[in-house]
Amino acid sequence: MNTSLTQIRNLKALLEISKALGLEFLLDNLLKLILDKTTEVMDAERSSLFLYDPKKNELWSKIAQGITWKEIRVPMGLGIIGNVAKTRTLTNIPDAYLDPRFNPEFDKKSNFCTKAILCHPLVGTDGQLVGVIEILNKKTGGSFNKDDEELLEALGGQATIALQRAQLVDSYIESQKMEETLKQARDIQMSFLPNTLSISQKTDKLGIYAIVEPAKVVGGDFYDFFFLDDDHLCFAIGDVSGKGIPAALFMAVTSTLFKALTLKEMSPAQILAKINNNLVYNNDKCMFVTFFCGILKLSTGEIEYSNGGHNHPYIVHNDQTFNAIKDSINIPLGILEEFTFSSSTTCLQKGDILLLYTDGINEAMDIEGNQYSYKLFETLLKSRPFASAHDLINTTIKEVKGFIKEATQSDDITLFAIHFKSNPL
Repeated sequence: MNTSLTQIRNLKALLEISKALGLEFLLDNLLKLILDKTTEVMDAERSSLFLYDPKKNELWSKIAQGITWKEIRVPMGLGIIGNVAKTRTLTNIPDAYLDPRFNPEFDKKSNFCTKAILCHPLVGTDGQLVGVIEILNKKTGGSFNKDDEELLEALGGQATIALQRAQLVDSYIESQKMEETLKQARDIQMSFLPNTLSISQKTDKLGIYAIVEPAKVVGGDFYDFFFLDDDHLCFAIGDVSGKGIPAALFMAVTSTLFKALTLKEMSPAQILAKINNNLVYNNDKCMFVTFFCGILKLSTGEIEYSNGGHNHPYIVHNDQTFNAIKDSINIPLGILEEFTFSSSTTCLQKGDILLLYTDGINEAMDIEGNQYSYKLFETLLKSRPFASAHDLINTTIKEVKGFIKEATQSDDITLFAIHFKSNPL
């Protein structure tokens, strides 16, 4: 075939490949299409395409013609593929077995005899390495010539554009899947938390309200409450170190232990000790959780409590005064096995609201890094009487968000309030 006919054929082939690649957006399908079209146009026996993995600084291929195993990985600079990637230079090898970089193991595994190799780096217009395409053996025999090199360079340019586009689409699809997965995880996490409206079905002596707002889709804050008997309400709030999925998983373990280990005859200190010993075991990541646990006696308003390194709660009175519960502060849970926790007591009067919260409140920051602080929090607590737990929490959330304004929420936020409505005996 003369030069002009070869050029016309090659140009036609490039147009066909360009059209075909422009219609395919899914990466796996595109990889196969590139290999099939390249092998056909280059009149070669086989082709392979390796993508660059910048995180591992490796080239990998899960689709290679004639190869049955799932994935091949080549370190940058190793062998012919790795060298072409490192130097970003087209390489034309007339006899593979005379090149010291050639690895004959692939031939042995696939019963194929590699003779001539033409290898081209795929580099995007942004200068980023996308991968390497490799052509094996001309069907007509002999080595690849200058026309073959020019044709592969043209094919490589088309393939690179299509691959970068497909990788963007693939990344978008994966991010959408991850976002949906995280949304489902958030729904599951929120379903672990008790419904505060259920308290009205048990007693008219209490009003309970809570809100959880993770800094990420999922977080490490939680609250819980349940009746030990008709006269005793056990409740807790916790804040796991860190944020995101690891904190959410540690929170799930902690909340499960709280429900599973709490018995009617146990004190809050004993509950914390039980949970702590279980969390310390196999805690290779050295995570911990601050944890406040209390048991409220409905008939008297008395609360026995134990604080495992958590923010001190407040009792907010209906005369615009409050007091902080700062006794019985112990270490967080998950740090030291067999730690002896202490308990203390306080008492609610009619109309009092017990307010528990995580440090996402007092440490909330505005865009300049200023914290909301305990001072502003306490100024709010004495600013006016609060009609209910719902009123107190919603007012606090509104104030905190008004303080941080356009700043990104820096930590998980949880507020949990118990309104004691009855006269103690």
